[in-house]
Amino acid sequence: MQVNELLQLVDEAVYLNTGQHLNDLQRGVIEGTLKHQKYADIAENCGCSAGHTKDVGYELLQMLSDIFDEPVDKGNLKSVLERQGNVNLF
Repeated sequence: MQVNELLQLVDEAVYLNTGQHLNDLQRGVIEGTLKHQKYADIAENCGCSAGHTKDVGYELLQMLSDIFDEPVDKGNLKSVLERQGNVNLF
């Protein structure tokens, strides 16, 4: 799956569970994580502090862990999303 497809998968999953779409920073965290970027680099690309980006990233990964009912972290995000993309949970 391409990054845009994975972003769409996450956005749909988050929307179905929270009623809200991903914001720009959350999208940046997902995209940056899939590209193996550090939070400082993601923050620079998104125009905010590394600390704020890390906080948003942590909350987002925790939310995805709850949504997908398995642990999600920066190291396994891509494999979890690809696996979830092949399983229709919605």
